Amino acid sequence: MKKVAASVPLLLVLGACAGPAGVAPSGGLMYWLPEPLTAVYLTESTSNFNIDAGAMGSFGMRATREATMDVSFEPGTEGVEVTARYRSLSASMTQPMGGAQRATERDMDGDLVFTLDRTGKRSIVSLPTTRAAAEQLVDPLGMAHEMFPRLPGGVVRPGATWVDTIQYETRTSQGDQSFNGVVTYTLQGDTLVEGSALLRITYEGTADVRGTAMTEGMQVLQALSGTFSGAVLWDPVRSLMVADEGTQDMRGSVDIPGAGMPPMPMSMRGASSTRLQEG
Repeated sequence: MKKVAASVPLLLVLGACAGPAGVAPSGGLMYWLPEPLTAVYLTESTSNFNIDAGAMGSFGMRATREATMDVSFEPGTEGVEVTARYRSLSASMTQPMGGAQRATERDMDGDLVFTLDRTGKRSIVSLPTTRAAAEQLVDPLGMAHEMFPRLPGGVVRPGATWVDTIQYETRTSQGDQSFNGVVTYTLQGDTLVEGSALLRITYEGTADVRGTAMTEGMQVLQALSGTFSGAVLWDPVRSLMVADEGTQDMRGSVDIPGAGMPPMPMSMRGASSTRLQEG
């Protein structure tokens, strides 16, 4: 599951965690230093929200994000240290209670740095700071937790499955978000893409996202639960992800206590992708 990494509200981007991991020299499916030690990824996501306000009708929100990320790898205290920086970022969200919000790479300072052990268990080293609309539209902590999958850490055969549980909380001046997810990965085997033999891993999972935020001076409470699925391709020779495609289907409610109305049903459908550009 990649990048359930946008923030609430309210921007929710679910997909498939994927990253630069492959079959290690020992033959196991685990994290180790990739070759080369740098890569550039293009990530894109779209999330469409629908809110049923009863007699007032339905309202829509649309969140989009496109980013180019420079990623580097080096030996870390717990395995591999990953450093990611937004080379470019264009994120936006439209909502019924106000105009469009937008954020770019200029609304962020610093690098996202975290370590991965052989199974993908991570420890946060540092997070970039966000300001203005980027606090709602970009979630670096979520990116760190969901950018890469948990791996079995040993030798597995096609058909093998393994399960990861993801939990984290994000707090900003714009609001708070909690995420709880369970994802099951399945190694499907080899596939030939443009003459290269790649590994294909599919995934499916469930997620529960809850958030609070301030919009136009009013508190917004959001709860969403649902499913996500997709597939990852990576190059076992270079130990680099090549592509990641995922979809999401969530349902829940949004509550605006100050508006004097009951919680409104809400649904979200989204799609996300990550593609290796250089590396």
